[in-house]
Amino acid sequence: MSMERIIRSGERIALAHYHLDPEQWEAMLTAPGRALSLLSCWADEQRVYVLFLDGDCPLMASTPVEDRRYLAPSSRFPAAEWGERVAYDLWGVEAMSACGDGRPALDDGFWETTWPLSSRPGPGGQAMPLPAGRSRLRAETTGLSGPLELSFDVLRGAVQGLSVDAGLAHRGVLQRMVGLSPEEALPLVARMTAGGFVAHPMAFCRAVAQARGLQPGPGTRDAWMILLEIERISVHLFDMARTARAVDAGLLATHCEHAREAIAAACAEQGVPRRLTDVITCEGVRSGLEIVPLAHAVLEVMYSRMAQLRELQSVFAPRLKGLAVLAPAQAREFAVGGLVGRASGRSLDVRRREVGMRLDALRATGSSDGDAAARDALRLTEIRDSLALIKRILGSIGMDDDEPAPEATQEGIGAAEGARGDVWYWVRLKNGKIESVHARDPAVSLLPVLHRVLQGEAPERLSAGLKSLALAPSGVAM
Repeated sequence: MSMERIIRSGERIALAHYHLDPEQWEAMLTAPGRALSLLSCWADEQRVYVLFLDGDCPLMASTPVEDRRYLAPSSRFPAAEWGERVAYDLWGVEAMSACGDGRPALDDGFWETTWPLSSRPGPGGQAMPLPAGRSRLRAETTGLSGPLELSFDVLRGAVQGLSVDAGLAHRGVLQRMVGLSPEEALPLVARMTAGGFVAHPMAFCRAVAQARGLQPGPGTRDAWMILLEIERISVHLFDMARTARAVDAGLLATHCEHAREAIAAACAEQGVPRRLTDVITCEGVRSGLEIVPLAHAVLEVMYSRMAQLRELQSVFAPRLKGLAVLAPAQAREFAVGGLVGRASGRSLDVRRREVGMRLDALRATGSSDGDAAARDALRLTEIRDSLALIKRILGSIGMDDDEPAPEATQEGIGAAEGARGDVWYWVRLKNGKIESVHARDPAVSLLPVLHRVLQGEAPERLSAGLKSLALAPSGVAM
């Protein structure tokens, strides 16, 4: 049996979620033939979960945790290792036959208790000193949390043996949402990461709507799409500016910064927050937001700047050639999505599966070079497409469609293609409150390949490589 058929042979408890017994779980992980694309893996004391992409649709499976142990999804999907490590640090549940070396993901030895979310927490550990000869780099945060720390060796002037410490980035936001209504939790979601003030709430609200058996209307759908594209333009400009500064391309950085500031000013003039915080609600958009004049204002400030940005980007592109290369095979194996994946030949774009999407506006295709130059060029091309998409939506905004409302199962999965990749939320409700929640930020998909991408780089180019990947610490450990 194929992996998909094994999953669907389990007990269906929600639209795309199946409970598997341990035998079915093992069969899923050892099924012959093509494997599904893993999006996320997580666990608590009761169950372990995996979220896949089956074609264009999510497919989710879970199985009980028995005696604090479960068969590790990373035995088939190396990308699951991070979620397994996080689950052990938070809950004390152990992944059997896991790949990797078992290093902690979050608990760097300074926590007062181990397994803090467990019903049986243990005493705190002791931080391990950095081995002699290893260097440490604190990754500049692009979100609202503490930084990541990268430790590595330098051999013959090149980075070797890089590892990631996310302990300082962990905030426990998801656990704080448990017991709240979706509306009460939304402000936390809206500040999950600075690269997703729109994308995270949009994915969360879609998951909540599915759990409640609701379908956002075409007016809400189009308003959300426009806001998401405005955010995409702004974040792409931010990431281009940071990358440019890291390679002494100050003129390009300045033009990107000025364009981003012009978008923020246009938002403020329309009476909405400069970075579009708190504009998405479970019912639609915040009261008083006029989406049409906002969209026109953004189009006006950006169209006049595109030619100059294109010229400057092409001038400075050679400085990024060959930097931080993500090979196409690695992008496929570890399901790296978003712009980083598309620049490495993986064409996943969650927007293409959305009802009402004006597909003719999405013309950008990434190269297979997978380096910082390919990512930078694609950011500018996607800005062009975002402007075209906004214009297309304005030409037919709020047109009706026949999308039916889903069955209300009190559990839902929602997604949004943010500027840095696909954001996914899974929500389970009970009596109108959040009983369980999981979020997957695109930053997590980069962790398993980060050491491969940066292996062999000169230490002085490490910061530029990281900035070109736009790895947001706030999205790694929520």
